Amino acid sequence: MNVNRELLEEIQSVYAAKYGFTIWLTDENGEIVLPPSGNNELCNVILNKEQENILTKIKQGAQKAWPIHTPFFYDILPGVYVLTISIPLENADKYNIFAGFMIEDGTEELIIEQLKTAYQDDINWEAILAETPLITPSGKKVWKDWMKKVGMLVSQLLSEKTDSSLSALQNELFHQGVQERDRNITHLLHDFFQHKQVFEFLGLAEEQENSYVVTEVIGDGIDAFQGAQFSPGEGFLGRVLLTGEFDFWENIDKDPRSIFFKRHQFKPKSLLCYPMKQHDGSTKLLFGGNINKDGFSSSELELVKTLAIMLEAHSVIHHLQSENDNQLRRLSSLIEISKLMVAAPDLKRIVYILVDIGLNLVEGTFSCLILKDIQNDKVKLISRGKAPDSIGEYAKDVAKRFFDGNSREPQTPTVQVTEDGDRVVECPLFNRGQAVGILCVGLSNQSEAQLQEHINYLETLSIMGGASLQLAGKEEEQYEENQVNMLSRAIAQFDKEAYAEAENTANLAGKYAMNLGLDAAVIKEIIYACQLSCYTPEFIRETFPEKRIDLIVKEGKALVEGSPLLWEEASVGGQVFALAMMYSRSDSIEAIPKEIIGNETVQAFISFVMDSRVIEEEIDLDGISTERKIDSVTSTIKEMDLSPREQEVLDLVIQGLNNKEIAQELYISGHTVKNHVTKIFQKLDVPDRAHAISKVYQLKYHSS
Repeated sequence: MNVNRELLEEIQSVYAAKYGFTIWLTDENGEIVLPPSGNNELCNVILNKEQENILTKIKQGAQKAWPIHTPFFYDILPGVYVLTISIPLENADKYNIFAGFMIEDGTEELIIEQLKTAYQDDINWEAILAETPLITPSGKKVWKDWMKKVGMLVSQLLSEKTDSSLSALQNELFHQGVQERDRNITHLLHDFFQHKQVFEFLGLAEEQENSYVVTEVIGDGIDAFQGAQFSPGEGFLGRVLLTGEFDFWENIDKDPRSIFFKRHQFKPKSLLCYPMKQHDGSTKLLFGGNINKDGFSSSELELVKTLAIMLEAHSVIHHLQSENDNQLRRLSSLIEISKLMVAAPDLKRIVYILVDIGLNLVEGTFSCLILKDIQNDKVKLISRGKAPDSIGEYAKDVAKRFFDGNSREPQTPTVQVTEDGDRVVECPLFNRGQAVGILCVGLSNQSEAQLQEHINYLETLSIMGGASLQLAGKEEEQYEENQVNMLSRAIAQFDKEAYAEAENTANLAGKYAMNLGLDAAVIKEIIYACQLSCYTPEFIRETFPEKRIDLIVKEGKALVEGSPLLWEEASVGGQVFALAMMYSRSDSIEAIPKEIIGNETVQAFISFVMDSRVIEEEIDLDGISTERKIDSVTSTIKEMDLSPREQEVLDLVIQGLNNKEIAQELYISGHTVKNHVTKIFQKLDVPDRAHAISKVYQLKYHSS
C-alpha cells in the first residue's frame, strides 16, 4: 500500500469524531487494513465482545458483489447498521470503508430487548442507544455524501498508478489540511496558488444574507470579480449550488451564461467549481480555471477535487480544534471558580460568584440566584445583568415550582421561556438531596447545539455551587455551635443548677422538635434557645442577629410566665421551648396549664412524654424577599494596577455588560473597549472574563 498510513489514520479519526461513528478500512477479502477508530459506543462495545463474529459477517458480505462507488447501509445485526462503500483501484485492488453503528428511528426498544437477550452482562443499553446516531431520510443523504467524499479521498491515497508528481502534490495537500491547523482556508488557498501554478485563478464564494457572495479571489484579471453576488441556480456557480456536485466547463467565452462574469470585467475561458460542505451545514464554493486556456487535463480535475476535499477536512479539523479550545478554556474557568469557592466557604461570597460567573460563562443576558432561606421562611433573589422587570414574579414562580414540598420539577437543568419570549436555563443547587437554590441564566438567540453546551457548563457550575453552599453551611453551623457552647459553659461557671436545667430543657426540646418533624435548622434554633435561656433576648439578638433564637426565647418565656401572648399566636419554636421548660422544672406534665391542654402541639408533647404517638407538622415556605443589589467590588478594582478607564471597564465587565453595552455606557467606541479589555487581561494575566472575575473576587476576599 503505497501511501502515508499516518495520514490515512488522521483522516479516519477526523471523520469519526465529526459524525460520531467508529470507522475502519478492510481489503476486498474483509481483512482489516486500518483498525477501528472512533467513539461510537454501541459499535465499540459489540466489537469488543464479538469482534471475530462481526468481522466474519463483514468478510462474507465483502466477498459478494457489492455496489461500486455507491455508499449503502448494511445490517450487521438485526436493526443495527453500518454504512459502507467499496473502493476499486486502477490496479484491480479493492478496499472497503465501514462506519458504524447506527439504528433506525423508532426501533430502540426492540433492539434493546434483542441486545439484552444476546448479551447477559450488566450493560446500560438504554444509555448507549440514546447516544447512537439514528437513521433518518435527511441523515441518510448527509452520511452518503460524506462517505462518497471519504471514498474519493481514500481512493486517491491508495492509488498506486497516479502520476508521481501529482501524487506528491496531493499528499502534500492532505498534510496541509490535517496538520496546519493555525492557518485558515484563505491562507491555504493562497499558498496553493503561489507554489503550484496549476490554474490561472482561484476563488471562494459563501452565503451571506440569503445570497452568495464571492469573498476571495486570487490571480490576475479577476480582482473586479470579488464581491459579485449570485443566487442558487444562477449561472455556472449557482448551478453547482443546486446540484451539490462538482462540475466543470470548457470554451465558455462564447457561452451565454458567461455574461455574468463579463459584467464584472472578468472573462474566463474555462471554469470548474466544487461545493464544500462546512461543519455548520452551510456550503462554500471553491472555483478556479483559466483566462487563456480553454480546457483542463484529467490530472487537473483530480487535483482540484483533492484541494477541495483537503479544505473541507481542514474546516472540520479547525472547528473541532476551536471547540476543544473553548471547552478547555471554560473548564479552566470552572476549576478556578471551584478553587475560589471552596478555599474559604462563605454564603454571600459563593452566591455572588455564582451569579457573576453564570452570566459571563455563557455571555447571557441576565443571571440570578433564587436562594431558599429556611431561617426566615423566605426566598432571596440576587440578580445581575439586564433582568426583566418581572424578575420578582418570575422568581416567585421558580420558587413555587422547585421549593414546594410536592414539587415534581426534575433534578436536572430545564429551559423555560419567559413571557417576553426569552429562554432561561434553570439549574437547581442541591444540599443533601434538597434543592436549596436555583441558578437562572437568560440566553440570547442560541442554536440548539450552543444551548446544550451552555446547559452542560451551567449544570457543572450549579453542582459545584451546591457543594460549596453545603461547605459554607457547615462552617457557619460550626461557628454558631461554638459560640452557643461557649456562652452555655459560661453559665455553668456562675450557676450550675441553671446550666443543668438549660441542658435538660434543650435535650428534651430537641427530641420533641425532631418528633414533630421540624426542619433541622429550626430544631437547632430551639436547642440553642433552651441553652441560652438565662440570657436576655436583647443580648441574644446582638450575638446572633440573623437567627430567630431571641424570638424563641422571648415567646417561650412569655408563655411560661402566662403573659397576654396567646398560645396560638406563638411560633412553634416558642411553644416547644415553653413546653420543655415547664416540664423540666417540675419533671411532671402537671406543670402544663390546663387551659392549653386542648392545643394540638401541647397534646402532642404530652403524648411524646408518655411515649405514645408522634405528630408531624409541615412548615411551608411563604413569601419572597428581593435583594437586587450586589455587594460592590468597585473598591477592590481600584486597588488593582489598572488605569482609571480600565477600572471602569472591568467594573462593567463584572456587571455582565458586553463590549457594545460598555461602549454605550462610557461613550467610547467598541474598538476602544476591546483594546481596554485586552490590556486588562494582559495586566491581570488571565485569558478571559471568567478568570478576570475570579481574580477580582480572590483579591476582594483575601483582603477582607
